[in-house]
Amino acid sequence: MCMYMPPVGSYAAVRLQRHGAGQRLVAALPVAAGAAIFRFSGQIVGRNTGDRCLQVGQQSFLTPASQEGEPPWVFLQHSFRPSVRITHPPLAPRDPDPPVLTATAIEALPAGAPLTFDYTLHEYVMHGDGFVCEETGRQVRGFRFLERAEQEAALPRAMRHIRSQHSQFLFGQESRC
Repeated sequence: MCMYMPPVGSYAAVRLQRHGAGQRLVAALPVAAGAAIFRFSGQIVGRNTGDRCLQVGQQSFLTPASQEGEPPWVFLQHSFRPSVRITHPPLAPRDPDPPVLTATAIEALPAGAPLTFDYTLHEYVMHGDGFVCEETGRQVRGFRFLERAEQEAALPRAMRHIRSQHSQFLFGQESRC
């Protein structure tokens, strides 16, 4: 069975909704569990420059391309119980093309459902002090700062670069003992 893959940069299945002082991304129509909601790309930068970056490799961060302005994906909000999973193929060394990321529904979502993802599965150490999770009131600073039990539970769902950085961190810790 062939699953529908929206074209890169098509945001027909989502819309921005006012939320507090800002905006959030919501489903524009009902979405089936496992369905690709939208796909996006941008440009790769070598360091995290702030809230418009998403870590996609150990030293690689995706940010909107200069001609994009503020694409809807930058309005994905954090949740420790996300509605969306963001995936992408591994980055090849010196690959001139940025990866295409896919936002997929974790469960069936009704129209108007907030689209959220877990930043700690993508960001090893957040820029600055991170931020406070709106749902839980917890500080979100990246995978590195989760409790050990949370790291172990989340590791199978974490992006490949997070698993690699985490194993490098653990190996570094063991060698200091």
